[in-house]
Amino acid sequence: MSTHTPTTSQQTSMLPIAPNVPVDRTVTSWTRFINTFEASEFTDWIDESTSWKTTCYIGDWSPLLKIRVRGPDSKAFFEYLSTNHWPNFEIGQAKQAIFCRENGTIVGEGLVMMLGQDDFIFTSVPGVTWALYQFHHGGKKFDARLDVVSDDWYLFQVQGPKSVEVMEAATKSRVTDLRFMRSKMMSIDGLQFLCLRQGVSGERGFELWGPAEQGQAVYRAILAYGAEFGIRQLGGRAKTVNHCEGAFPTPGLDFLPSVHGDDAELPGYHKFLEKSGMSAEAFLHFGASGNYGSQPSQHHRTPFDLGWGWLVNFDHDFIGKQALEAISMDPPNVLVTLEWNSEDVVDVYASMFRQETLEFMELPRSACKSVLGSSVYAGVDLVGCAVSRCYSYWFKKMISLCIIEKRYATPGQEVHVKWGQDSGPQKLIRAIVRRAPYKEDRRKKSLEDRA
Repeated sequence: MSTHTPTTSQQTSMLPIAPNVPVDRTVTSWTRFINTFEASEFTDWIDESTSWKTTCYIGDWSPLLKIRVRGPDSKAFFEYLSTNHWPNFEIGQAKQAIFCRENGTIVGEGLVMMLGQDDFIFTSVPGVTWALYQFHHGGKKFDARLDVVSDDWYLFQVQGPKSVEVMEAATKSRVTDLRFMRSKMMSIDGLQFLCLRQGVSGERGFELWGPAEQGQAVYRAILAYGAEFGIRQLGGRAKTVNHCEGAFPTPGLDFLPSVHGDDAELPGYHKFLEKSGMSAEAFLHFGASGNYGSQPSQHHRTPFDLGWGWLVNFDHDFIGKQALEAISMDPPNVLVTLEWNSEDVVDVYASMFRQETLEFMELPRSACKSVLGSSVYAGVDLVGCAVSRCYSYWFKKMISLCIIEKRYATPGQEVHVKWGQDSGPQKLIRAIVRRAPYKEDRRKKSLEDRA
């Protein structure tokens, strides 16, 4: 495990501040991310949320859990957990992995990267603990070694139109040869790291994976080299705006990991989580708010519900295969974006000056503490659940993701979103179905194009 030591400022802080980011003494508010706290805003959330469309940002995802699996069966282990199959996985390549339970609902997801022959690293939160449980207590055994390496690696994202210029200035080398979801070793001022072309901004960008003890030095260097290109630091308040704009469904925000219920397989997993001391235990206590439904199981989703049906391959044996084969014949739901009517949204804020006040809409979106689900209607029929309600300053729109019945998923379809808890005043807000992602996905655009 890492021997990375926090700075004096971080050691004396009353908050467990993310150790890989230098403390900015101008920051006055903090946001919890997994088990640590990060700056809520460095400049302000509007400036930061536009950075990945105009310049670029650096953001810290180091607190995500990470495991490293090595050995002859390492790839087979991940394929047994995953809905997807990787016959041509190559060293330096990364894949999105979706883990389901036997009933076909998602228990975790994340990114798996091939570091070397029979050597893989996987990052997630609920996906990591599910992998740990299956490795040690599952019904199938694998010839491999699994190590928890969460604290050993920093994980930064440099994302946005100017990310190529920033990375080339910092590394003094070329990055335009990197294909999407491919990585290579690079260095900044003699500090080596693995550079992966990937990210959740919906723009071209990179993830940097390196030794945690070098994290602060690399972070400072990127800020210094990126200054002339207008780089911003991404705080917690704006961090998940791109999840909604770019349609990146997120556990705990858009759906709940399938760890609730009275299924025979769950008690053992619950005990494992409680004893593990890892942050995924929080998902046992995550609830659901809003008017769609307060039962956690109402927010369990299949890959087809979240736009990940293309990541389900039935040419291999995996947990949940039988259930997903049946669902795949006629998936009931589609992931879309809803564009909320601006006049109706303004009226919600105007109600703050009336006797009967509607539930407040936090800007740019609600805190990451539960799934906030709003019922979606076509006429009098309940047809979907709106999640991740988010104000996009870039588009000047209130938008949300929505898991909606397939027959109502056509762009342009008019629906109504019920806003407000059942215990208080409510309002039907007009909305229009739009595609997901709402923002154009530019992650795979040519890195040679500097426009």
